Amino acid sequence: MIPSVTWGRNFAGLETYLIHDRDHEILELQEVSSLQNASAEMALVAEQAPRAKAVVMHISLSAALEDGRLSDSTWRQVIGDVLDEFGLRGHQLVAVRHRDKGYDHIHLMICTVSPLTLQTPPKQLFLAPHARVKGAASFALKRNEVERLPAADVVKRSFNQFALFRLQDLCRYIEKRYSLRQLRTHLEMGGVRQRGPSRRTKAAHEHRANRTGEQSILERADAIRAALDLRSWDAAGRALATIGVGLEAAVRKSKKASAKIVGLTLYDLRSGGNRIKASDLDTAQCRYGLLQIEKRRPPDAVSFERWWPENPDYLRACPEMKVEEVLPDRTEFELYRAQHFEARRRTRSEREKRKREHRAKRKKLSQQLTKQRKEEASRLPPSQRRSYSVAFTKYVRLPQLKALDDGHRAQMVKLRLPRLLSFALFMAQRAPEPLVSQGKDVVFEEKPTIKQITKKTAVEQVTPSRLQTHRKPEPQMEADSDLEIQLAWLKQRSGHSL
Repeated sequence: MIPSVTWGRNFAGLETYLIHDRDHEILELQEVSSLQNASAEMALVAEQAPRAKAVVMHISLSAALEDGRLSDSTWRQVIGDVLDEFGLRGHQLVAVRHRDKGYDHIHLMICTVSPLTLQTPPKQLFLAPHARVKGAASFALKRNEVERLPAADVVKRSFNQFALFRLQDLCRYIEKRYSLRQLRTHLEMGGVRQRGPSRRTKAAHEHRANRTGEQSILERADAIRAALDLRSWDAAGRALATIGVGLEAAVRKSKKASAKIVGLTLYDLRSGGNRIKASDLDTAQCRYGLLQIEKRRPPDAVSFERWWPENPDYLRACPEMKVEEVLPDRTEFELYRAQHFEARRRTRSEREKRKREHRAKRKKLSQQLTKQRKEEASRLPPSQRRSYSVAFTKYVRLPQLKALDDGHRAQMVKLRLPRLLSFALFMAQRAPEPLVSQGKDVVFEEKPTIKQITKKTAVEQVTPSRLQTHRKPEPQMEADSDLEIQLAWLKQRSGHSL
């Protein structure tokens, strides 16, 4: 079962979404007179609590396909569990069941302001972060549970705190109780999901490596992790500089508050554009975001937020810094890039010039044809002028303008902007021919020329020509004086037995 929760203030808009042009049925109505009056009555109650912001709570619960269609009584019990979790018993509620999907699902529209107290639910009791057990559900505590816990392990939070996580844990509990398809909790997913850079991040680094020829910083991930696991930021900075990696703070700026350090960025000392977030180094066993690194450090260690402003030039104090790898020679590629962009500039200038000339010619031709049509139409009787104008436009004006446009289009095709090759492709084209060793002599192996594949050549490759016939090669007969052998070979060729 998959939950979703959103918040808002527009009861009427949500009601329209739930019932307008939808195959639906009403499962439950609580504290409202009817479905037609539900949004108006909820809005009237919500107005009595002007300080409440999110007065509309919209929850959707979707069962798995293999669970089939759940009974109405099961859904009502699930709705009761949701209301108990957030302390919303006695609040106005509309539960709608949709039948427009292949899976069974319901929607709940709840007013978070109580019609009795005219307030939102009071704060609820939760386990303190230090008292939570890994893998345990994050439900709000019940009264009997609070009595068995020390006061230091209990904290108060808003009734809608961690709403989605609590709904997910509640759905896992419901799945076990009703024997539905069981999914993993968000805590269990952390243990089985292989953390690391996303596909998009990997693709971006691969694209950059092909474009620039530089080694991705992710290829040194193991050495970077070992450096970040050291006990201080001084030691981590020295170890990173040794492998040619620098670190800097990721800062969030705001107009209302001062700049705040929110993360850690790692970059290649040889190329500042080759950089990653520290969290891209996460694994299933260990995480490398700035906050997680700080948690693993000793209590007396200097924090990054304090160390970074005091050591802006820490690389100068790193005599161990060395670069083991050399950047590829990009002299030829940079020259090619400069020539490429100069050619693009000239081509673009020429294209703009041709476009201006074409617009002027088209405008002049259009005016001439319009003048000609008017002059010739004025010589005709009024009853024939309209039909003549239509015929002139169809058979004279449009063909001439089209011929002019086609000529301009053919010229623009010849002025297509050239495409910039990536560094990898550029170097591949400049690669020398492979050498073939034959004894002591070295021979250059000739590569076959690659012919551009067009639609015509592709058809010719697929469809063999009727004129080409492949005959089996005839065996070459050696000169033999024996006449019987020659006669036997001729009989075998003609199909006669010997």
